[in-house]
Amino acid sequence: MLPVKDVVSSSVLSKPWRYMWKLVPKLKFDFRDCFRLLLSNKAPFLESLHLDFWLGECRAVEVGMWIGIAYARRVRELVLHVVSKKGSFKFPTSLYNCETLESLTLNSCILVDAPSPVCLKSLRTLRLENVDYKYDDSVYNLLSGCPNLENLVVYRRNLLEVETFTIAVPSLQRLTIYDNNDAQHCTGYVINAPSLKYLKIKGFKALESCLIENAPELVEANVSNVSKIINEKLLESLTSVKRLSLGLSPYVYIKFPTGSIFYQLLVSLELYTNKAEWWNLLVLMLDSSPKLQVLKLIGKWYGVKNPLAIRNSNQPKNVPGCCRCLLFHLETFMWKGCERLGEDEKEVAKYILRNSNCLKRATFTRIIYEENNSQDMVDNLEMMEALENVVRASNSCQLVFECNLEI
Repeated sequence: MLPVKDVVSSSVLSKPWRYMWKLVPKLKFDFRDCFRLLLSNKAPFLESLHLDFWLGECRAVEVGMWIGIAYARRVRELVLHVVSKKGSFKFPTSLYNCETLESLTLNSCILVDAPSPVCLKSLRTLRLENVDYKYDDSVYNLLSGCPNLENLVVYRRNLLEVETFTIAVPSLQRLTIYDNNDAQHCTGYVINAPSLKYLKIKGFKALESCLIENAPELVEANVSNVSKIINEKLLESLTSVKRLSLGLSPYVYIKFPTGSIFYQLLVSLELYTNKAEWWNLLVLMLDSSPKLQVLKLIGKWYGVKNPLAIRNSNQPKNVPGCCRCLLFHLETFMWKGCERLGEDEKEVAKYILRNSNCLKRATFTRIIYEENNSQDMVDNLEMMEALENVVRASNSCQLVFECNLEI
């Protein structure tokens, strides 16, 4: 999308274009543009309006007026980005009501103080990127006024205003949360979304819990960079997913939900490995996922020194008996970013090859560093020789070795 000033400038190239900019349905302004151009626009409706401005360069009442004009033009998408060295722009109360708005993005220095009731009945996508909230009720009021919301993206930079971030949206299908705060007093998140199909959680450095109360339709979940503590109920709530990715930090202490079975984990499990003790979590997941078809291990993890610790009195210490999914269902095994295989890593790879009766393809992708190319190639040949000599349970299993050069 071109800024309005560029669209207007291009109109001088030809007489027929002179007034065509006034009919453009997508407009993008920044604080240097002349906002009066919005009043000159004659498009029957506005498909999209982007407003970028410095707080202090223009008055809040003017911004509210411009958004009001867009609402009158039946705008479908609104993106509001505010830059400020001090204070936040309070999103006007009257602007929480719009019949045509389908997508709303609030970015940076914006204060969300949603009244009750909110009426954004056409809203399908909502992005709340590093905004501030006045109270817990601000979140609840805003989301409860979006009866058709399907996609919610939340970036958190400040936990001071909201103790418990409650997401209760019956229509929600996709939820993404990025949270890298260290605030110690915040309880966490509560998610009640009976139509939710996709969940992505990244961060959560110091939260007590993330409680998913109701998400029976969840198909895919991605949990990564959880670095301190998380309630075991999070994993319990994911037992219905078909695709699961776990990228847990080595500093996390997690209690595996004893007795939980991931019966629906039919498609894939993706697990980030941390060189030490991660095998315990892998075994627990494999033993709890009897129908798993695809297993993907991600071995590249920067800056990690401490092992993953799992609080479970019955956690395995050695390679156990064969997991159920390996016997009958696992067809694809991928290990991306595997470095030189130590004894533990070799045992993992050999165990999977020896016990996967239906395995069709096992792919090992290594990263070769330019400054250490010769040694890495030697290590790669050693890994290939060690694994090719393994007697595989599946006669049709194809071994594939790949190398990616990293400069």
